[in-house]
Amino acid sequence: MDVLHRLTDDTDTFHTTLAQGEPAVFRPADPPSELFPLDELDHWLDTGLLRVPYLQLATEEGEVELPRYCPPRAVLNRIGHGYVDGAAVRELQTGATLLLRYVDQWHPGIRGFCASMRERLGRQVEALYFVTPPGTRGRPVHRDDADVLVVQISGTKDWHLYGAPDTDRWAPGAAAVTDAPEFTAHLAPGEILYVPRGHAHRALATGAHASAHLSFTVREAGGSHLHAALADLLSARSVPLRPIGEAQLLDAADQMLAAARTALSGVTAETLVARARGRMRAVAPSPKPGQRGPLADATRESRLPD
Repeated sequence: MDVLHRLTDDTDTFHTTLAQGEPAVFRPADPPSELFPLDELDHWLDTGLLRVPYLQLATEEGEVELPRYCPPRAVLNRIGHGYVDGAAVRELQTGATLLLRYVDQWHPGIRGFCASMRERLGRQVEALYFVTPPGTRGRPVHRDDADVLVVQISGTKDWHLYGAPDTDRWAPGAAAVTDAPEFTAHLAPGEILYVPRGHAHRALATGAHASAHLSFTVREAGGSHLHAALADLLSARSVPLRPIGEAQLLDAADQMLAAARTALSGVTAETLVARARGRMRAVAPSPKPGQRGPLADATRESRLPD
């Protein structure tokens, strides 16, 4: 069955919802809840292979210190750090939210589901998994720089959405809100919430049991991606690098403008957006020795989306 149909029962409604950027709750007949049932969590915790930043524990006040659940380990006669101790995680889980990052990179079923979503949407899709103790929040009100589809796996969770930013100069992270929420939802297993990009929100695990949900983040191109796509189009044309004298300088400028007009002829807003989205989906190159890659940077993140 089509992955988008499994999320909403209606692919046209799904596309319309993303385009309009309005919160919505879906109750599909066949939600993808089987992708990562809560009783599968112990298996992954006990493999001994999970490492930071694929797993994080946090409370509403901040991250749990890594040494509390990632003790040093001897690997090839060296001390390795960042390996997750499943027993320690389970002990800490009673008071902290567990976040599994980049689940699409290491969980076979979710990897395939995300790949199908990327193909159908033409956008970058990632998956995260959250387990929140009853009566607690993962973090305070915040904004995410992506559309989020929340698939409730088990337990229940109350969501409060406070609306989109009132300016295009906003940043993801903590958000100050003073008004009442514009949209509320009580999610039960199998139900799906769409949180539009930028909408401030918070969530509370309710009921007597922990809440578990999958978050599919659907990332859209932004201004920086449009600039990069435009630069790609213009950089394909070469002009003299070191013109001498005003005449050569003017000639080089004329060549540059002519090349730009040629490169941009036939380019529409739609084709530029498509190019920007293509740049987003491109796999980032592996960092060279001594360089920090995106996963290394992720270990320093304090932001924890609900």
